[in-house]
Amino acid sequence: MRKTIVIHVDGLTGQSYQELGDQTVLQSARTPHLDELAGHGELGRLGVPRETRPFCGELALLALLGYDPHKWYTGPGAFEAGGLEVVLDAHDVAYLCHLVTLRGQDGWGDEKKFGPQLFMADPFGGGIGTEDARELIDAVNEQLVSENIQFYMGSHYRHLMVWVGASGKVACRNPYEALGQSIEAYLPTGDGSQILRELMAASRAILCHHPVNHDRLNAGLKPANCLWLWGSGKPVELPRLHERWPVNGIVISPDGPYVGVGMAAGLQTVKVEHVAEGDIIWLQTMANKASAALDKHDLVCLHIPFSEWGLKDGQAVPPSQLVEYLQQVDDQVIGAIHQSVGSHDSLRIVVLVTPCPNWQKDGGSSISPYLVVEGPWEKSENHAVPLNEREVATRQLRDATKLFERFMVTR
Repeated sequence: MRKTIVIHVDGLTGQSYQELGDQTVLQSARTPHLDELAGHGELGRLGVPRETRPFCGELALLALLGYDPHKWYTGPGAFEAGGLEVVLDAHDVAYLCHLVTLRGQDGWGDEKKFGPQLFMADPFGGGIGTEDARELIDAVNEQLVSENIQFYMGSHYRHLMVWVGASGKVACRNPYEALGQSIEAYLPTGDGSQILRELMAASRAILCHHPVNHDRLNAGLKPANCLWLWGSGKPVELPRLHERWPVNGIVISPDGPYVGVGMAAGLQTVKVEHVAEGDIIWLQTMANKASAALDKHDLVCLHIPFSEWGLKDGQAVPPSQLVEYLQQVDDQVIGAIHQSVGSHDSLRIVVLVTPCPNWQKDGGSSISPYLVVEGPWEKSENHAVPLNEREVATRQLRDATKLFERFMVTR
């Protein structure tokens, strides 16, 4: 069987920048390894026809593995629960529960009122570490856990809340969308939303004066002073991938819902936390794990979340820095994997670039370029072709749910 490695660069802004000569990050970056692969392979754009939700993250992986999101995707919370091995009953609803930083007009917002006077200062909780986060989640659990509401520890700013036997239909918003704005327009709405608002307000009252946040402020760091509930999902039981195809696979990612999709599909999973040594070491670790996994697996899905690099200290980083990050991905991941596996005639490399949904509302492209290249191929600069939004914009949209099936038929 031909081995397949999928390198998914996820959350790359499709917005064009004046500073980059009105080009996108993907158009502006020097990506020789990506361009060489594109020159030897099939280029196009992927998506799910008639799907209104953004084609990115765990939804994109679900589709790539051949599952129709219209049928199987209920929201990221359910897959985050799976990644944390939290078992949901049929009527439970799982919510992403992120530690965020809210700021008030008086500084970090000591007012008791939870409302329009508070602004989203950092949707990543000031870069809080897992051990500090554990103390904050423990404090919330001591005061807010009940028969119907349960909190579960994740890592860094990402955690989980389960509403047991939830009722009503609540609409929630990604905290990133509220960055720099009053939170009022982004709070939960709909039937049952008042319960979530009260939980968020209560968490803020607990966390604002927690010793961990006092220490962070004294060290010049932002406090992780509120829980933000969003990304709800009901439990779903996927048919296992090996029930359809004789393939063993592995998913490698730092992202909880992404890992959860892999687990639900019956694949092995490796969750790789971001390392303190820096981006390059982390990327090298991811590439090494993916290359090693090819020895034991027919399918390797490597997930590189890009969107979190777009913020630093709660502020959008300059486009030139995004370009630099992408060039590191090309060198440390795509180039390293290409070099380690060579042009083996039994290998298939798939590269998928999906946009960050939060940039799309600001005029960014929703196009998801992809390439498929099958060995053997010879290294040649003459075959380099740019893979970017403009290059594939006029090509017919391919249904991502059919791609994996094609691989199995043409194995």
